[in-house]
Amino acid sequence: MRQVYLENIHKSYPNRHILSGLSWQINHGEKYALVGRNGVGKTTLFRIIKGEITPDEGSVLRAKNQKIGYMPQEAEIESGKTLWLELLDAFSDLLAIKDEIKELEDTIAENADDQAALEKYGKLQEEFEIKGGFDYEEKIKIVLLGLGFPEEVWLKEVKKFSGGEKNRVFLAKILLEEPDLLLLDEPTNYLDIESTQWLEEYLSAFKGSVIIVSHDRYFMNRVAQKTAELTSRGLEIYHGNFDFYEKESEIRHRLAQKAYEHKAEEIERIKDFIQKNIAGQKTKQAQSRRKMLQKMDPLEKPHEDIQKMKLDIQSSGRSWQKILEIDGLSKSFDHKQLFNDVSFKIERGEKVGLIGPNGSGKTTLIRMITGQAEADSGEINIGNNVEYTYYDQELVGLDMDADVIDVIWEEKPQALAEELRSYLGRFLFTGEDIFRPVKSLSGGEKSRLSLAKIFVNPANFLILDEPTNHLDIPSVKMLEQALNDFNGTVLVISHDRYFLDNTVKKIYAVENRNVREYLGNFSYYWEKRMQREQEALKKPRKKESSDTKAAWEKLKDQRRHQKRVKRAEHQIVLTEAKIEEIEAMLVDPDLASDWEKLASLEKEKAEMEKMLEGLYEDYEELTG
Repeated sequence: MRQVYLENIHKSYPNRHILSGLSWQINHGEKYALVGRNGVGKTTLFRIIKGEITPDEGSVLRAKNQKIGYMPQEAEIESGKTLWLELLDAFSDLLAIKDEIKELEDTIAENADDQAALEKYGKLQEEFEIKGGFDYEEKIKIVLLGLGFPEEVWLKEVKKFSGGEKNRVFLAKILLEEPDLLLLDEPTNYLDIESTQWLEEYLSAFKGSVIIVSHDRYFMNRVAQKTAELTSRGLEIYHGNFDFYEKESEIRHRLAQKAYEHKAEEIERIKDFIQKNIAGQKTKQAQSRRKMLQKMDPLEKPHEDIQKMKLDIQSSGRSWQKILEIDGLSKSFDHKQLFNDVSFKIERGEKVGLIGPNGSGKTTLIRMITGQAEADSGEINIGNNVEYTYYDQELVGLDMDADVIDVIWEEKPQALAEELRSYLGRFLFTGEDIFRPVKSLSGGEKSRLSLAKIFVNPANFLILDEPTNHLDIPSVKMLEQALNDFNGTVLVISHDRYFLDNTVKKIYAVENRNVREYLGNFSYYWEKRMQREQEALKKPRKKESSDTKAAWEKLKDQRRHQKRVKRAEHQIVLTEAKIEEIEAMLVDPDLASDWEKLASLEKEKAEMEKMLEGLYEDYEELTG
């Protein structure tokens, strides 16, 4: 079944042509990876499909009553609600049915012979069940845990979360709304590896259609069944995942090049024949071929639509063998212990990946190494003649009010303007782009500028925190190549498994408030981790003494009690929120003359307050 049909779409902005004659049919259940260089129009295309902007020419046909969910790259939710209540909004239609059912129950309780109310009640109950009325809370829990939100933050106000966490809240809400078509622009940017793998499984099982823009090649390979390549020439469909697309696009380009060469040779032969015979015995044939030549389509040479960064990372020179040594490091933050007695070292020339779940302290560890945060105990020693540079995933070092060229000039004040213009051109900032203010740049452009900023001066130790976020795949590949060619040392935090496989030879994984070493790339680490987990499952438990069993039972009882306390706290917060919602409705001017509705709300408020009183009594018993 056709969900969206784009026909002959054209879209331009001042001084910039984006889409030209694009057509695309998206059918129900199809899962696409949408690829193309930064700036080619992927975001514009998403917004046209969603209906946020209209094309200059062409038409967009959408299936009737279908719901489209769109997640932009920088997707944040500003809300004073708790995380749980914010996600409940995804089920607003369902909750409205629940409220209507409750009103009908009150009506039937007063008049059991009201046939109209009974009939409507039955229909609503059936609709409520069909739409998942008895499992929506379980769905919220599954998505929250899958995207890395532990239970202790479910009642935290959304406005208190970090930017990356708000991005994940937005993604959670879109998934829970279960649209017919999902448009996801870099959905893995703020996910850790475990959450990315969970999202892969979720989207693979998703019954609707999905279009993904991502720099994560493993992610696209495991979710997408087709690939759509957007270029300045239009949209080309490949019937396979990203790996298939890369191989097939090479073949298509090679065939196009051969066809071009063949046609160019043919044109030269025709021109040669015309020149030799236009005034001879074969004049008519020459004239005929001249007409044929005039009717032929203009000769267009196949070209790669992808502009690529040209990275050449310069080392500041040879350091001593020891680059970094950490001994007995401990760190707590907000009453939570991140690290306990951590020790490890990095030696000259090593390419090391640092991985771990969100919130495990990876960035905090990097900031302690770079002197931006202090350890509670332990030592951090950087070797002699080590000169490091640091890429911050939050791009804190970028002056948003400065122009692009001034950002680099500040790092290299002795440089000439032409030298900096040439240098920025390697990072795809050309012409007047170098005078644009940083705040006007896209996410990918800001990331490229940050790389330009840290690489403009030589260093022999690169510390990179999520350097692939917001980059397109060609730029990620260039970064991989540059890091492999770099003769210094690299420590990189990344959740991009493909990138880690291609760049690092050692993994340090943050596990259980410590750091474990794996002497290989990401695939090696994952294999060893899976082996360890399988062995742990097979390992027989030691026979426990009666004292040990009693201790375990006591611990289990304590945990069960803690869960009951948390559940009670959770119910109290939800009930209080509901009362606040009712109180807001009671003073709503639009309801001032609706006496029946006001009476119903007063009754519901009284019931909720009575329930809250009971919840507080239960809570006092649990905590007394």
